[in-house]
Amino acid sequence: MTQRKIYQIPEWCLWILNPFILVLAIFLDKIQPGLILQWLGKFHPLVLHFPIVFGILISIYFLFFQQRRFPLETEKLLLVINALISSIVAVFGLLLARENASNGDLILIHKWGGVAIAFLSWMYLSLLHSKPVILKIYSIIFLSVLTIATHKGAQLTHGINALSFPESSKSENQVGLFDENATVYEVAIAPILEQKCVTCHGPDKAKGDLRLNTPENILKGGEDGNIFGAGLDDDGFLLKRIHLPLSDDDHMPPDGKVQLTKDEISILNNWIKSGANFNLKMNELAEEDSLYKLVRKPGPENTAEVISDKPLPDLAEFNSNYCSVNALFPGSDRVVVNFFQGSFYNRENLKKLEKIKENIVELNMQGMPLDKEDLDIITQFLNLEKLNINYTGLEIGSLENLKTLSKLQSLSICGIDCDEASLEKLLNGANFTTLNAWSENVNAKGLEDLMGKYPNVKITIGDNLESEFLQLNEPLIDQDSAIIPDRLTVNIRHYLNGVDIRYTTDGSEPDSVESKRYTGALVISENTVLKAKAFKEGWTGSKVVQRSFYKSEIRPDTVYLITNPNPKYKASGAKTLFDLELGERNTSNGKWLGYKDSDLEFVIGFNREQTLKSASFNALINLGAYIFPIHSISISGSNDGLNFISIANAKFPEAKKGDHNETKSFECNLPADTSFKYYQFNVSNLKKLPEWHAAKGNPAWIFIDELFLK
Repeated sequence: MTQRKIYQIPEWCLWILNPFILVLAIFLDKIQPGLILQWLGKFHPLVLHFPIVFGILISIYFLFFQQRRFPLETEKLLLVINALISSIVAVFGLLLARENASNGDLILIHKWGGVAIAFLSWMYLSLLHSKPVILKIYSIIFLSVLTIATHKGAQLTHGINALSFPESSKSENQVGLFDENATVYEVAIAPILEQKCVTCHGPDKAKGDLRLNTPENILKGGEDGNIFGAGLDDDGFLLKRIHLPLSDDDHMPPDGKVQLTKDEISILNNWIKSGANFNLKMNELAEEDSLYKLVRKPGPENTAEVISDKPLPDLAEFNSNYCSVNALFPGSDRVVVNFFQGSFYNRENLKKLEKIKENIVELNMQGMPLDKEDLDIITQFLNLEKLNINYTGLEIGSLENLKTLSKLQSLSICGIDCDEASLEKLLNGANFTTLNAWSENVNAKGLEDLMGKYPNVKITIGDNLESEFLQLNEPLIDQDSAIIPDRLTVNIRHYLNGVDIRYTTDGSEPDSVESKRYTGALVISENTVLKAKAFKEGWTGSKVVQRSFYKSEIRPDTVYLITNPNPKYKASGAKTLFDLELGERNTSNGKWLGYKDSDLEFVIGFNREQTLKSASFNALINLGAYIFPIHSISISGSNDGLNFISIANAKFPEAKKGDHNETKSFECNLPADTSFKYYQFNVSNLKKLPEWHAAKGNPAWIFIDELFLK
């Protein structure tokens, strides 16, 4: 094929593409492109940079290098390539604009600017034989159009103030005087949204089809629906996004933009949790109200808590083997409490929570043996929003005092005998938006009557929902100890009668057909991963519950750490590895050794040579909290404690997106007849989180609570 024909092919393409661009731009709103064309539009931001840079270089070339020009054929080839890519980018951009949520003058200018760039790039070809002065004038025009159109594109992507001087991170609405008759929205909420959110969610740009510039647009929501959530038990889209880690792609405002201050987050949190009332005036708030104090507070950023005037103490003191107490999210003063193992329930653990009673928003006491004294303590948690008292042995008549908790929205009372009359009495005057109960004493007609009387309450009565299969709750593995001294008896039970419990002991997932049926207590004498699942006709199978049991055969005479754990997760130091206490899934209970910036390295010693067959570490996996599986284990041996030789290594598969959070054993086998006085261990973490993780590229945590030797 001749060189001339090579040039002609892209030139012919331009005669097809550019008329198509013009038609597409004019009739954009009336065209319904297929899925493939819509998908092609996604490539617009991926390829647009090439014609921008190429176009700038071409303009500079014709403006300043007229005396040293390339051969005519070379110039023509470069211009044809530029025009062809510019036209393709324009087509992609128009297809993308067809489904883009943004509108207004900004996208209009960018759209026609892109069309102009395509046509001007094409017209360059007809001016190659023109006088130098004409080429210079044309290059100035081309460069001007290119600059304006691409700048508008940058504003679409990065906000209308993309090139503006950075704003101060201090919210101006926090200082000065304001009208007490003004609404909280006008005084505090609107200025925060205007400064931190409207550039991406305003009249000129609406990412996710969401605009935050007026009350009407805010209430309309975006493509994800209502931004305030379904109720007080739902933090909602807006609060969840602003509380995500800065490294998360979904964090708002995105990394690189001016971030919300603690005061601003607290103001938004309090306003939304109080109902997001756009008509609430400043003079309608009590001066003691935390929202009033936040809005009126001048000076430095507030460090007060969102729902309590008292600083949140260290939560470690409230944690135990049978009670986990954690912040709702890092930095929050909102606290979530879960109790475990009803046979070991101690009311003193509940009483201790009175110190943080203003902070508790979620409380799970399922399976605990409660009575009136326990309920009296619970009713002191005035900010409680979600309460689970399933299978606690309480009587429904004793729950009347829960209605004094004005913020309590979600209540679960499964396993507590009730009928239509008792449920109606409980709902009368209560603020609940969700009530969960399992009862055979309420028929379909009774349920329909209740829902008619309380339309704003989502009522679930398990056994009589004929058109909906409910999921069983998990069975309970009734054995507190996870350490096997010689042998261990393990019971599995469920609160509902007639439930079929299936289990496995090899780490596989139990099913209703192949897995063993639980018929009586299990006796465990070796390392075992026990998984159980409940099934019942008319119900969806429960989630899998899992417990790991470990045989403890050998304990060293000495152990010392070479590398220190993170100060926040240092547990009891070296003795944590052999204290026979597991941390379960509670990261705040002071039983985990946490490493991120270095490997776990330590040495164990025996008074005389000791033969080892294997070493197993119990580790936590919580991918959302950046806690990943152990990456590798290396073991060295020595008889003098100075000169170590490598004797064993084990490397483990990396976690995959969607893997379950769990505790898991990681075992490294040693060669037969391995016998030393000293053993040195190196337990390494994953040095770079994978691309699919929100904190990709950062080191992962490893959490270890016990070492078992055989």
